[in-house]
Amino acid sequence: MSQAPLPNVRLDFSLTPHDIRRRRTNQIMLRVIQAAAIVSVVPLFTILFVIFSKGLPQLSLSFLLNGPLEQPTGIVNAIQGSLVMTFIAIVAAAPIGIGGGIYLNEYASTRIARIGELFIDIMLGVPSILAGLFAYFALVPILGHSGWTGSIALTVLMVPVVMRTTQEVLRLVPAGLREASLALGVPRWKTTIFVTCRTALSGIMTGVILAISRGLGETAPLLLTSQTSNDVSINLGQPMNAMTVVIYQNATRSDPQIVATAWTTALILFVIALILNVSVRFKTVNNRVF
Repeated sequence: MSQAPLPNVRLDFSLTPHDIRRRRTNQIMLRVIQAAAIVSVVPLFTILFVIFSKGLPQLSLSFLLNGPLEQPTGIVNAIQGSLVMTFIAIVAAAPIGIGGGIYLNEYASTRIARIGELFIDIMLGVPSILAGLFAYFALVPILGHSGWTGSIALTVLMVPVVMRTTQEVLRLVPAGLREASLALGVPRWKTTIFVTCRTALSGIMTGVILAISRGLGETAPLLLTSQTSNDVSINLGQPMNAMTVVIYQNATRSDPQIVATAWTTALILFVIALILNVSVRFKTVNNRVF
């Protein structure tokens, strides 16, 4: 039995005016997005170029190891002060922030979590000068202008950063991981520490680094609390200098040599923050599961 011949169907692949308009719109928006991406990174590379071009000529080993009263002058006291006060602040802020983020995401009721998120958002939006004023009026009369008051002021600014980041990255952990652990009879606290937090470790560490970077870059709280000092010392009971304070003080001077030290200090501050970010990223890259 012979088969009936197939109908001669011609497919029309020509573009309609609507398709042409959609394709043209897509190309235009693609170019707009690409231009926006380029424009967004231009300020970053501009800042880096200016910092390196103006900071490198003054950079030397003596600048890193000498104090401000030595010849040639250096900023070793400011480097020590920034690192010590930031270290003390993050040692206090990290456990509080991580613990608070875990509680709000894993254990708190919906109402308490919303109230906690509101307070965190308020703290994130508070100008840093207010944290400095708090430390100035509440702690300076007791501890005086010292590294301790500067560290506490930085802690107030770091806690909401760590807490908010911890809460957000814990939300990204799949609920199935928690359920599988609990189904195996693992206690909830062990599930939180060894499953949930371990899964979100890279994100939590990123929040800690963001808090450290904010602490290293703060100026206003330190001007009111730790003030400044020419002594090369890590005594937290005395006034301490910081790199941001050196930049603030030297950038407005009329002497070009002093202004150059501000640029070099900014370069050192940037390199320290970059090293911290890269090292933590490298250590936690294998822990990313989402």
